[in-house]
Amino acid sequence: MRLLQARVTGFQSFEDSDDVCFGSGANLIVGPNNVGKSAFLRALQPTLSDDRHRTPIEWRDEALPSPSIKLRIEVSGSEIKRAVSRNAPCIIPAPAGVPGSPVGYVQQLLDGPPFFINLEHRPGREFAAPYPSHGLFKWLGYGQAVAAKLVTNNGNIEISAHNNSEDTLPATIHNLWRSKMFCFSAERYSIGQTSTAHIERLDQNASNLAAVLATLSGDRGDLFDKLVSHLRELFPTVGNISTRIQPGNPGVTEIRVWPTIERQNVGLSFPLTQSGTGVAQTLALLVAIMTVEDTVIVVDEINSFLHPAAVKALLRILQTEYAQHQYIISTHAPEVVGFSNPSTVHLVKRNGYKSTISRLDPAEVSTFREVASHLGVSMADVFAADRVIWVEGETEETLFPYLYRETVGPVPRGTIFTTVAATGDFGAKRRDKKIVYEAYSRLSSAVATLPVKVIFGFDTEMLADLEKADMVRESRGRLRFLPRRHLVD
Repeated sequence: MRLLQARVTGFQSFEDSDDVCFGSGANLIVGPNNVGKSAFLRALQPTLSDDRHRTPIEWRDEALPSPSIKLRIEVSGSEIKRAVSRNAPCIIPAPAGVPGSPVGYVQQLLDGPPFFINLEHRPGREFAAPYPSHGLFKWLGYGQAVAAKLVTNNGNIEISAHNNSEDTLPATIHNLWRSKMFCFSAERYSIGQTSTAHIERLDQNASNLAAVLATLSGDRGDLFDKLVSHLRELFPTVGNISTRIQPGNPGVTEIRVWPTIERQNVGLSFPLTQSGTGVAQTLALLVAIMTVEDTVIVVDEINSFLHPAAVKALLRILQTEYAQHQYIISTHAPEVVGFSNPSTVHLVKRNGYKSTISRLDPAEVSTFREVASHLGVSMADVFAADRVIWVEGETEETLFPYLYRETVGPVPRGTIFTTVAATGDFGAKRRDKKIVYEAYSRLSSAVATLPVKVIFGFDTEMLADLEKADMVRESRGRLRFLPRRHLVD
C-alpha cells in the first residue's frame, strides 16, 4: 500500500492544502514550529477528528463545512484479500455484460498489478468514493453494473457473483489503512504493558506492544534479536529488552529495559514506562516496520523525541534495511533534511489562520535555500557546513571550538571541526598527498548542495620549514600549521 496523494480541506489550519503528492521512501514535511505540519499529518490518520478550519470571519462550528480529506492510494489485490481474511467480506463492482462477469472481472483485477483508488474521508465515516470506487469502468446508471463478493472460507478467499451492484471496497481499504498506517509523535503513550496474549500484529496506536514483543521473542527469536541490535545502535544506554508477565498479575505483560546486554537478574532492569519517550516510540516504530509489509509510517517531528545522532542512525537503518516502506516525516531540524535522502520535500507555511503547502525539488539548490530560510538555518546547515576544518584527533575536535569561543567569539554558523582518519596520510613522504587532500575535500562536500570551504589544521610536530611548505603547496593552500605543539595534560 502507498499513499500517492492527499488533499486536506477545512481541517484545523488548512482551508485547502491543494494536492500533495508522495513518492516511495522518505517524504518530508518541513517548516518552522506552529505552521501546520502536525495538523496535516493528523489529517492522514484512520480516525479523522471534526476540527474545522476557523477564521476571524467565521468560527462557529454550525456555520463551517465539515473537514474533508481526499486520498489517492495504491493497493494490490493480495492486500485486499488479506484485509478480507482479517475483517469482513468485500463487494467489488464489475461492468455488466463482459465475459466472465463479474467473478472473472474481479479475479483479473485482484491478480493484476496494483491499482489506484480515489477516496474521501470525513469525520465519523468510513472511506467513500464515487461508484465504482476503483474507477476502472464508467457507470451510466442503474442496471449497468454487477458485483462479485469476496469471503473467507476456512482460511481461503472465495469469489462469487453478488445479487446487486453494491461497492464496499472503500470500507475494505479503510480497514487496510487502519492496519498498515502507523503514526508516531512526541506524545508519551502508555505502551509499556498490555493484556497478556499471543499477538503478531501491532495496533495502530501501539497499545499492544508488550504482547507483540512477547510473541516475537517466543516465535521469531532472530527477528527479536535484530530489533534489540537496532535499539543498541540508537541508544547507547539500552543493552537489551525483555518481556515478562507481571508478578501477581498474570493478565498483564510488561516490557523491561536492561542497561547491559546481560540479563542476569530482573531486578537490574526497569520498566519501559520509566524510559524516555524516544525509547518507547522508536521501539514501537521498529516493531511496525519489521513485522508489517509495505507499511506507511508517519513520524511527526522525529527530532522532538530523538537526539540528532539517534535521528541520523535511525534514518540510516530505515533507508538501508527497510526501504520497502513509505515514510512521511515532519521536521524543522536541518539534520533530518540532510540525512533522509527524500523523494519529496514539502514546505509548510502559515499566514495568519491559513496554512499552505508547496512542493520543493530536492535537486535544486534554490529550493533548499527556501527550506533553510524557513527553518531559520543557513544553507549549509541543511546539508553539512559552510566551512569544514579537519583536525588531528578527538581532543582537537572538542577543544578547538572552545578555544575559538574563548579567544575570538562564537563559532560562525556553518563551521564544524571534525577529525581526520589518520594524520599519517598527509605526511611529507607520501607520494599521493594530492589524492588524499582531494578525497577529504570531496568527502566534505558529499552531502552538500553548495561548494564547501575546506581547511586542514595540524600540529607542526617536528617538521622542518621546507617540509611544511611542501605540504601547504600540495594541499593548494588548504593546510594551516598552528604555531605551537598540541599538548594535553
